[in-house]
Amino acid sequence: MSPLTFDIHASKAAAPQSSAARCGTLSTSKPVHGGFTTKRVIETPGCFMYSSKGSVPHLTPDTMRLQDYGGVNVALEQILQSDQPASFSKWPSTPTSPKFTLADYLHLQDLVLFCDLRDFSFSESTSSISSDTATRTSKLNPNTDRHVLLSTPKGVRQLTLDDYLKVVRQFQPDIIAALADNIVDTKESPQKRVRKSIDRTLKWLDQILVERQGGDGRAADRLVEEEKKRRKELKEKRKTMTKEQQQLQHDRDAASDSVAIQPVSTEPWTDVAVFAHVQVSHLEDERIWSAKETAKRDGVDGFILNANVLLSTSNKEEALQQLENSLGYLPSQKPKLVYGIHAPEDVLKAVALGVDLFDTMYPFQLTEDGKASLFYFGESATPGAVAAASTLSSSSTNRWINLWDDEHGDKFVPILDGCECYACKGNRHTRAYINHLLKTHEMLATVLLMSHNMYQYSRFFAAVREAVKTGTIEQHANAFHKTFGVEPIRTGEKHAAQIIVEAALTKRNQRLETAEPAVVDAIGSGDYDAKKRADSEDDADRENKRTRKVQEKEALMEDVA
Repeated sequence: MSPLTFDIHASKAAAPQSSAARCGTLSTSKPVHGGFTTKRVIETPGCFMYSSKGSVPHLTPDTMRLQDYGGVNVALEQILQSDQPASFSKWPSTPTSPKFTLADYLHLQDLVLFCDLRDFSFSESTSSISSDTATRTSKLNPNTDRHVLLSTPKGVRQLTLDDYLKVVRQFQPDIIAALADNIVDTKESPQKRVRKSIDRTLKWLDQILVERQGGDGRAADRLVEEEKKRRKELKEKRKTMTKEQQQLQHDRDAASDSVAIQPVSTEPWTDVAVFAHVQVSHLEDERIWSAKETAKRDGVDGFILNANVLLSTSNKEEALQQLENSLGYLPSQKPKLVYGIHAPEDVLKAVALGVDLFDTMYPFQLTEDGKASLFYFGESATPGAVAAASTLSSSSTNRWINLWDDEHGDKFVPILDGCECYACKGNRHTRAYINHLLKTHEMLATVLLMSHNMYQYSRFFAAVREAVKTGTIEQHANAFHKTFGVEPIRTGEKHAAQIIVEAALTKRNQRLETAEPAVVDAIGSGDYDAKKRADSEDDADRENKRTRKVQEKEALMEDVA
């Protein structure tokens, strides 16, 4: 029995809708000492919170839990250490929790924890300036039949199926993505490479589903390995034989039975749900075949599709059509998660295709750029949304404002009037204050911006769910497109004020690297008088050195004369 429950709600619409959009509730249950865990529920269409190394960027644990999201997406390549899984035996345990899990380590016991191997949320056109993981992943060599390559904090490492299974049994997430041979190249891959990717992914999926039930999923692999080992030993042995002995050995080998492998009992992990990667590609036949074959696996609890692969070779409209093509072959009663769909108008199109789960990459990208959300959907507009959108600077749009702009320096109003987020509620933080925080490089700036952008994104999804329930999703989606248009392409170009601030920080850091310890201590403690004295002493020392060099040179010239 699956630990995941996905209930699809009946629509309240009076007439049938042409859209495949639906609302649902995703929940998980995990047995613990004395009963079952109580976790948040994910309302769909909805999001997993995007995380970096297990932490939601810019949010503290308390501000993160103020957000209306039920789950977190963690990329294993960002947190997997070089000595794992070997060092799992050193992890602590308690009488009530015999196995210390990843949720315990990250303190995410109340949230649905979803783990995938890689960070697939980034695409080349939208990747953040701080997304070094995505950059490294795109440069990895192809996977093999024995392992996938991961870009970990300690460098590139190979993850075999055995290691993957050990990680799952120790980490015990609520949902795990099955091992998959995902093609990360942005160029169109040849048909042979795509088919190999699908074959590997399906083979690993079958083995994982067997192991999940406590079976021996690697029996066939071990048989092949033993057969190769035996052939190698015989080859070495024949080198010392005569021709007659080699012929006799060959006859004996032909008459003997093949290597026998005894099944190995394994530890089941039926309290972890499994999501399978559906390989999407520019090749229609391969894309459909992957969807059909993956859908045949009854033990799969949900499906993952990476739209970044499609977006790298097609425009958005073509990519969405290809995505729809794959979704049509997947069972409707199971949830579907899609990577690479971030902007609100793209989310609306994906929801209409039947996609249930996304991530919060969009509010994170806005925060990285110093932007604050103003957009709304349907009836979710706040009293100040229209007014805020009417007074925009040249670097803003009617869907967000850029708080790096100088004109916000004297605006003592909240980001969005009527917004109930941590930053805006009660007018406790103003645009002028956040503008000041950005330009002084205070981390509170991104905490406030992320709190606001995450809150607005959650309100957007809440409004989308309400529109799906009432059958007005198409009407409101058209109105949204007329009001807000299309998200501008994110080029990665920084605001002029941000460039100045970061240049000043770089210069300061370079000075600190070569400064005396007393100067570093003075700057760190805020003792600027001591810093000036230290600078003056340094200047005096340099002047003395120059004077001594001049004197030595003059003395040398006199000796020569």
